[in-house]
Amino acid sequence: MNSSMQGIYTQLWNEHVQSIRNFCYSKLKGRPEDAEDMLQEAFGLLWKKMITEGLPPNPKAWLLSTVNNLARTEYRHTAKSKEKLSSAPFDETVVHTNYSAEDVVQTLEREEHNAKLWKAFDEGLTKEEKQIIIYDTVQEIPQAEIAKIINKNPNTTRVNIHRAKQKLEHIKQKIEKS
Repeated sequence: MNSSMQGIYTQLWNEHVQSIRNFCYSKLKGRPEDAEDMLQEAFGLLWKKMITEGLPPNPKAWLLSTVNNLARTEYRHTAKSKEKLSSAPFDETVVHTNYSAEDVVQTLEREEHNAKLWKAFDEGLTKEEKQIIIYDTVQEIPQAEIAKIINKNPNTTRVNIHRAKQKLEHIKQKIEKS
């Protein structure tokens, strides 16, 4: 992660987090957890924009517009009543629980790392390897059942699972070194 970009992001967080948080709360009144999620999502989108396109000319206006769009999307995709979303002005003096910029940066770093791992999983393994890892690790299907599903000998399946996991671990180690 570029340290100068992280510094700019941290500065933007410190300058605008409270007003953007309040705007989120005004949009999702009565739903503080959702408002906090929206805040995190807006700043996460800002980070992605900074990485891909650079800093928007007016970051606060960009964040407010993003929150407004997220609120509209939330309204369209939920069965919540119109009263849950408000177009009322927000109060920048209201204080809510704060997350530090470092908390957000750490979360974004984890997401970035997880995206790299997913890409490695997706591109580094064959279709069969991906499927048996999903069966074994995600769905926790017993290996004997996996053998039946993929129509292979249980011993062969056990070996294939072991090799696929080793291959994924090797890819993961390469990513962590880079």
